[in-house]
Amino acid sequence: MATEPHREYCRRQHRLLAHHLSIEAWCAGDDCILLERDQLEEFLKLERFKSTRIQWLLEDVKPWFKHTYPVYSGSALDTLQALYLSRIPIDGKFIVRHDDVEDVEELIVWMRNHGIRISLLYSISKLIPLTEEQIVPRLALLASGLTEP
Repeated sequence: MATEPHREYCRRQHRLLAHHLSIEAWCAGDDCILLERDQLEEFLKLERFKSTRIQWLLEDVKPWFKHTYPVYSGSALDTLQALYLSRIPIDGKFIVRHDDVEDVEELIVWMRNHGIRISLLYSISKLIPLTEEQIVPRLALLASGLTEP
């Protein structure tokens, strides 16, 4: 069972990520961002995802992305493969496992051709690699009006 300080740390980390991603999506004119597992691992500094952490992540990003679509490679919740974060609902036919597509970028093009405004994180993010240490100052500068999105 998670301790309250650990849960609060995770909540803050998830909210920070969601806030940054919502700005990136807005600036790109997108409604949805596709995060791949390795990107989440890198940002959250995790090597594996437990089902509780995934549930927390989905819960914590809801204020920014009302519709979340996790994609799993198996039946267990800890086999997260990718995560679609969206402001609008997405038809289930577009939520596919990465095993079922040869190229994720082709998947994005296919979705965009069908009217879904979606991007891969690294095709729109101004911060690469994505870290808390880069996001916090960027959000502070945006909030203070000292920079533009």
